Amino acid sequence: MSTAETAKEYVTEFLDGPLQGQTQHRSFIEGDYEKDIEAFVAVEGLQSTLHYVAASSRKVGDTLFVSYRFDPATSDSIELDDQDTNI
Repeated sequence: MSTAETAKEYVTEFLDGPLQGQTQHRSFIEGDYEKDIEAFVAVEGLQSTLHYVAASSRKVGDTLFVSYRFDPATSDSIELDDQDTNI
């Protein structure tokens, strides 16, 4: 069995929205990556839910990278100012 066949994790890349530029290592669910991700963040002490949808994927070596796009229509409304760099 190769490393690719036994991989249990993939890397998420957030392309836009409040998590733009961040990455995470996530576990496969039933052998596949998640098509939708809900991220829970605190903004000014209030919990907000952000919804991201898988846009594309690619393999680099034995690692799968999945790019996600922010879906503002199904996310909680949050307002960020120029000082909000770490949610």
